[in-house]
Amino acid sequence: MAKVQENWRDVIADRLRERNKNESARFADIIHYNNRLFDTAAKLRQENLDLKIDKKIRDSVNVAGSAGSGTGFGTDVAAITNAQIQSLEKKVLAQQEELTDLHKRKGEHSQMVITLNQKLTELQRLLAEKERVLADKTALCVALKEELDELKASHVTIKDESLASQLRANTAEDKLRTVQDENTKLLNLLMEYKSRDAEIMNKENDKFVKEKKARIESELERAIRDIPGPSSLGADLDRFDVDGLPEGVEFKFDAHDGEVNAVRWSPIERIVATGGADRKVKLWDVGKGVCEQRGVLVGSNQGINSVEFDTTGSMILAASNDSASRMWSVVDHRLRVSKAC
Repeated sequence: MAKVQENWRDVIADRLRERNKNESARFADIIHYNNRLFDTAAKLRQENLDLKIDKKIRDSVNVAGSAGSGTGFGTDVAAITNAQIQSLEKKVLAQQEELTDLHKRKGEHSQMVITLNQKLTELQRLLAEKERVLADKTALCVALKEELDELKASHVTIKDESLASQLRANTAEDKLRTVQDENTKLLNLLMEYKSRDAEIMNKENDKFVKEKKARIESELERAIRDIPGPSSLGADLDRFDVDGLPEGVEFKFDAHDGEVNAVRWSPIERIVATGGADRKVKLWDVGKGVCEQRGVLVGSNQGINSVEFDTTGSMILAASNDSASRMWSVVDHRLRVSKAC
């Protein structure tokens, strides 16, 4: 424990000596002159003490001489002593002037040391402040360099992503053009198929109409042949031509805004129900020789494609293109049932 404490003291002493050496190296000349002043002052004090002793000796000699016989020897001693005293007084004055000058120079040097210490302290403070600013600037420079490196890396990444996005966009445009071309081809093919289907349907419709017309004509001919004779028909025979078919149009009217998809006779009255693309079912009275509208049945979301009366003629059923069936009452035209298929 004592060894550790001794080492600790030695370290502190070495550090103090090192600091003293570093602090005093800049003022070595001033310290040297100051030491010389102290030495000179000590020397002058010693000489002053010697002079005081000589003066006392001289005073004692003068007292002894005055007490003697008054011979010529005493006069000579007094003359020598006066000469020595004057010489010593001159030396004392010179030494005092030199001491004063040394004290003056000492004060000047001390003031210079204080001024230099203040300047040194100020310079050290400025140096510390400059070092702190320099450290801050260095840290800022390092941070800016790191940020610049990150921005460069981000720029490279964004540039690569931009190139990749541009390539993807070009690929997507090529695919879009290809899809558009294929879509155009498919549309043209679809239109061609639709045109063919329309032609086929028209042919089938024409064939169906012709067959239906032929069947009706054959049925009418059979019905005419089954009639007993012209006398039983009376005036009604004039309504048929030679072939037994009706001539002319009995009623013609605009039933709907658009296509008429369905027509049905009422089983009990001379009422006709029509359904059209305008999503309405209309009732028409044709019993008075003219066509009068009896009512409009609404509630459908799509065009009507089929209508049907019940056996009593009091209800009417309609089917529409929204895959739903609806039932109305003929009397008050109210929707009774609506059901999706």
